[in-house]
Amino acid sequence: MNVRQLQYFYLAACYGSFTEAARVEGVTVQAVSKAIIDLEEELASPLFFREGRTLLLTPFGKNLVGPAREAVSSFDAFARAAKAYQQSDAEETRKGLRIALVSPPFAKHELVCSAFSQLMSHMIGVKTTIHLSVGADALADLRAGNIDAMATIGSFSDPRCATRVLGTVSVGVFMGKRHPLCRKRLVSFEDLKPYPVLCNDDIDAFNETILAACLKRGLASPQVHIETDAEVANFLEYQEGYVLGVYLKALDIKPLASMHKVDPADAPPVPICMVTLKGKESEKLDRLNSFVVNEFPLMKRMFNE
Repeated sequence: MNVRQLQYFYLAACYGSFTEAARVEGVTVQAVSKAIIDLEEELASPLFFREGRTLLLTPFGKNLVGPAREAVSSFDAFARAAKAYQQSDAEETRKGLRIALVSPPFAKHELVCSAFSQLMSHMIGVKTTIHLSVGADALADLRAGNIDAMATIGSFSDPRCATRVLGTVSVGVFMGKRHPLCRKRLVSFEDLKPYPVLCNDDIDAFNETILAACLKRGLASPQVHIETDAEVANFLEYQEGYVLGVYLKALDIKPLASMHKVDPADAPPVPICMVTLKGKESEKLDRLNSFVVNEFPLMKRMFNE
């Protein structure tokens, strides 16, 4: 068993296709197929049901998608750490703050990350760069020293980490232009109950996400597990599904889809947390901690406006 086999397996599981996995990795379909067959033989159990062009995970395969991703992420983090150390011309970047925002991709996320990077750089006096990352990748990068902190939407707990709450945000629901609730400005859990909500194991198993918090408060929508961007688009457009997230009208992508506020009487305020490694101290982290305590509420108001 090797990391390349696990990478091919993970990509094939996400895309539902050996062909797409091969395209992403820049190899032949035969190479992907052989690697997965070898992996199945080593594990003594099939990972996929193969029916013509249809590729579906077996129950055994579904159980191994998460561990495969974690293994690949840890390997990638190690390689990234080595490369970052060897690139001496990146010294200026290493002097700044590097923060991973733990979130699935969302509309205009590049704009949001850029805006927050510039505001934080100005407010704390340290060049700050923020990028989007999946939780397992961000934690691996934090432990490897590739980033200085990660920001989570929802609470996070790990004995190796120190977590500070920056503030709270309201819950919003993202839905397509044809959704039966699209004309309502404020929606309740009762309104949402008949419609499916997106769930992703890689995202929602990492920390207490907005979905997890709402489920605890009584949200009763059926959960649909989705892995790929294409599935998300189909889910919103044709299945009357919705996605929970931070309520920001700036995230509208009209006329395709829009953000609506979830009734605060139903949805709890969701904490935004800044997470750093315990025992790791530096001047820039001291400034970050000061920002967390004193400046974030002001920054949040500025961004909302």
